Amino acid sequence: MEPERLSQLSDLLAYARAARTGSGSAVVISSPTGMKCPELLAELVDRQRHSGQSPIFVSCAPGEESTPYAAVRQVLAGLAGDPASPDHGTVERLRHRLLHAPAPPDHRVFEEVHASLLEVLRRSPKVIVVDRVQWMDDASLRWFAYLVRHLAPLPLLVVLGVRTDDHFPAREVLDEITAQAFCRELVLGPISLDSVRAVVARSFRQSAIDERFVTLCQKATGGVPQILDRVLQALLNHRLPPEAATPEQVEQILRVCARIEADSVASRLARQSARLRELAEAVSVLGRAAEPPIVADLLNTAPEEVEGMRPELARIDVLDDAPRGACLTVRTPEIRSAVLHSLSERRRQLLHLRAARRLGDYGAPTTRVADHLLPLDLSTLSPGVRRWALRTLQQAAEEALTGGHTRPCAEYARRALREEVTDEQRARLLCLLGRSEALHAPRAAARHLDEAISLLIRPEERAEAVLELWYAQMVQHGAFAESVLRLPSGLPPRHRELLDAADTTDTDLRTRIRALARSSPSDAELIPQPSLGAPPGLSEATGTRAVLESFGALLPAGLGVPGVTPAERELLAACAGDLACRAESRETALELASRALAGTAGCGAPSIIMLLRCTAVLSWAGTLDAATSLADTLASCDVPVRSVPQVIAHCLRADIAVRRGDLATAFQEAHAAQSLAQATESEDLSLLPLALKARAHAVSGRYEQALRLLEGVADMPASMLGVRGWCRLSLGDTKSALIDLLECGRRLTELHIVNPALSAWRGGAALALTELGENALARQLLDEELELARRWGDCGTIGQSLRAAARITTTASARVALLEESVRVLEGSGARLQLARSRVSLGRAFAAGGRLLPAREALRAGISLAEECGAKLLVERAHKDLLGCGGRMRRSPLSGPASLTRSERRIAALAATGQTNRTIAQALQVAPGTVEVHLTRAYRKLGVSGRNALADALAGVLVGEHEPC
Repeated sequence: MEPERLSQLSDLLAYARAARTGSGSAVVISSPTGMKCPELLAELVDRQRHSGQSPIFVSCAPGEESTPYAAVRQVLAGLAGDPASPDHGTVERLRHRLLHAPAPPDHRVFEEVHASLLEVLRRSPKVIVVDRVQWMDDASLRWFAYLVRHLAPLPLLVVLGVRTDDHFPAREVLDEITAQAFCRELVLGPISLDSVRAVVARSFRQSAIDERFVTLCQKATGGVPQILDRVLQALLNHRLPPEAATPEQVEQILRVCARIEADSVASRLARQSARLRELAEAVSVLGRAAEPPIVADLLNTAPEEVEGMRPELARIDVLDDAPRGACLTVRTPEIRSAVLHSLSERRRQLLHLRAARRLGDYGAPTTRVADHLLPLDLSTLSPGVRRWALRTLQQAAEEALTGGHTRPCAEYARRALREEVTDEQRARLLCLLGRSEALHAPRAAARHLDEAISLLIRPEERAEAVLELWYAQMVQHGAFAESVLRLPSGLPPRHRELLDAADTTDTDLRTRIRALARSSPSDAELIPQPSLGAPPGLSEATGTRAVLESFGALLPAGLGVPGVTPAERELLAACAGDLACRAESRETALELASRALAGTAGCGAPSIIMLLRCTAVLSWAGTLDAATSLADTLASCDVPVRSVPQVIAHCLRADIAVRRGDLATAFQEAHAAQSLAQATESEDLSLLPLALKARAHAVSGRYEQALRLLEGVADMPASMLGVRGWCRLSLGDTKSALIDLLECGRRLTELHIVNPALSAWRGGAALALTELGENALARQLLDEELELARRWGDCGTIGQSLRAAARITTTASARVALLEESVRVLEGSGARLQLARSRVSLGRAFAAGGRLLPAREALRAGISLAEECGAKLLVERAHKDLLGCGGRMRRSPLSGPASLTRSERRIAALAATGQTNRTIAQALQVAPGTVEVHLTRAYRKLGVSGRNALADALAGVLVGEHEPC
């Protein structure tokens, strides 16, 4: 028993001892549900019996309120069974006579029962304990009031336990009892934090208890002992530890508490009057905030009656405690679900239909009306009501899609499609369903849109459906960079015919068609066709200027300011992606992307594709902070948690982390994406996190692990082939590597993607060709890659291409010059691992030329940066090179503040000031996962268990404000 209850039990036992001396008294114990009043009273009775007394225990039950003298008869039964009773027969006869006693209280009966009690009290003191007085009949309650008024000379203690949150019509009689001079009042409230700690320790039998868990239990249960016991038992049943270390554990505990509380409230509601239950049911069916006039209309009563019943439902915790006239709201979603679950199917259907009609009459939003139509069997409705319901569902689907709420839109459309509708209605509903499914069920979306195209008649509507179908297919293909910026294949002839037949006077439709065309290889007339062996040699007529001039008539001068249409933003993003694919001007592509991003992004498939295109452009351009911010924007869209955009957002973060050289974050984000991808229906999408994991392994030098991940993938995307080719090349399988890399190049060339920022297949193929003796073709490929990289202008891509060119250069001085330029270019980029590789390669080149001092400096700088990136294999190999040229790595401390890298030190210092991981991530423009990884390393090196100890551990350590992460 909890410490508070033990103290209260001690008081009751003291009152019982005092009563034996003739100091009669009464105690009224008031408590809401869950405070374990019955357990306290039962313990009092047991203690009395163990001490040799014969207490009388009376327990009232629901339904006994209408049975006169039900509780008094229990008292008489206790007296008849008492050995001290002088005349058992007299007491038994009186008890049976009360079965037929009249309902109005009879004082002669009161006196007879009192006289029988006095005969027993003359021989031994008594304790009468009554539980659940709120269910006691009126006659019995008035007899107890009579008894308490005559307690003074009697050796008797009367204990009355009453539950305050139950319906109690005779509360004034209890108030009369409480007002007596010999009556004390005891209130059972929530238990303290110390008591919660004792209960947790007793339940889990652990010496060390997580204080955060204890505090969470106290807060989540409100200190209600019964709820606390049920929560702890549920945790024990699920074998969950008594910890609150992660948000998932906290959420799980709160869910258990909410369900237990809802069950308790529903049980309490079931004992209330029928009118109160009907009000709770009506409010639960209406959902959200139920206006009193609508609720009254639903119950066919007056609003004043609803207002009169509101306090009673608030008292038993069904409704929020709101002022008169305010909306009625069920306190928690779990309580609402419990109330709805108690309804019969027939009554639930009736209430939903009446709610839909009333809400429609009151002018409620169409989506709110449609919510009540979803669970209905429309076939049972009259033809007129059925037509109204179908029309409402379609309108609600349109409104939901316009607001970016795809899940409700799909629900409304699916429900309407289950009924018999005309071809025109079916086509419109299929379009709505397909557009809403594109982000979480792209394959189903494509199927529904394709059927809609066959049913639609108007050319512009068919063109709109074709556009949505292709956006769904782009999402379905997994959003690899090559499939986002370029469609996997050109538009089929029948779709091209439907687009050509559309109304060309519709500027918005024409703009969206042009945006789609910029992503289609067969329709990009301005895109060059480079061969494998020759650079593209783009002329001015086929370059950036031609693209901008071609679309200039469609792009108003005010782009980038409010007023740009979504279609124009799609076109801008498509143009930016087109320039990135062709490795045209990086600055122009970034400008177009920034203009496309001006304004508020939507959450439909076209807007998601636009965000993906812009993110790819920013990532290829080396603006990694802006790309990270855009990936976070994609993750925060109003879409389902386990949907395609959420998977792709994690993949984008992983890709950006690889480009930064933050391998730990790359693996973490790729793993999160893989877990979410398993819940989607897109098989292609599951390849994306797999490809990123393999790429991260390859970049870190774990080529065997990367190849194992790619085993069994039948039809690899182009960029995945490039990763496998580089891995095979690094492991010495030159011929297989060359086949993979050239196939990667062929596929990308078919898509008209020439930018090495996506895949440096030319560099890998050139190295393979060099090993096979094809030096001339190798030089040609590398010259082409370097020219494209310089034309695009991303420092990371240029630095990587320069390093590849240095590897096949035969002249030592030329090799050093290329590597020095690579280091110089990469120092101005965020590609830290690329910089580490170039520094190590430069150190090796210096060592080969006998320049040992600069070789050691370059190797040390490369090793230090590689350690920060987590590239252990590169560190090991570079360290051997350092030893070979007579140097050794300056030993870094293994623990303490000096052992922290710059990134770890900066993030730890910010965390020590009390900032959260998300705040730090936003301030440093990195992913939250990056912050978590660096903090974990810092904790280990500093020997602390959490951020509360960081301030002392970092005392005296200065952190520069502009150190990069």
